[in-house]
Amino acid sequence: LLLAAIGLAITFGVVGVINMAHGELIMIGAYCTYVVQQIMPNNISASIILSVPFAFIFTGIVGIIIERLIVKNLYGRPLETLLATFGISLILQQVVRSIFSPLNRTVYSPDWMSGITSFGGLELTNNRLVIILFTILVFIIVIFVLKNTFFGLQMRAVTQNRKMASSMGINTKKIDMLTFAFGSGVAGVAGVALSQITNVGPNLGQNYIIDSFMVVVF
Repeated sequence: LLLAAIGLAITFGVVGVINMAHGELIMIGAYCTYVVQQIMPNNISASIILSVPFAFIFTGIVGIIIERLIVKNLYGRPLETLLATFGISLILQQVVRSIFSPLNRTVYSPDWMSGITSFGGLELTNNRLVIILFTILVFIIVIFVLKNTFFGLQMRAVTQNRKMASSMGINTKKIDMLTFAFGSGVAGVAGVALSQITNVGPNLGQNYIIDSFMVVVF
């Protein structure tokens, strides 16, 4: 949920867009894992690792397309943005059904993610333990990007005072686009993690979008 909500918090916090297609971006990230695994069926460990940057880049590009074609025309109009991104979510679901069929796809876990680890009376499956550690790592990287990069500085400036940031020479429209892409990429990374604990299907994102909003509000 934290992984799913990070990207949503970024787009909502900076751009002010309630992205109802965020769940489908997570779903696309999960399918990226499936595709990479089909390309490298004999090396599951490498395919999982390579899926992370591939999913981030691919879903980031999808995010840019969505932002440039639709969302950029609806800034400051939250209801219209809500309806438009909900429509996009339905379109993305149908595109995936047309390409991969409506059936769920299985993504296999490498051997080092199988088994159970015990902490006293608490038992965690290794795949969930790896995902917890992976989530913490992604969270730290996102914080680093926001706090210690020029892009993060511009993003925070636009969040705090858009007009002042613009007057200081920051291209706010470009930052909006890159922020939407960054949030979408993080959603794709969440999809990679979710592919290890659940079946990959066209409705995968719908199971997490509402809970992700709850995490953002919290």
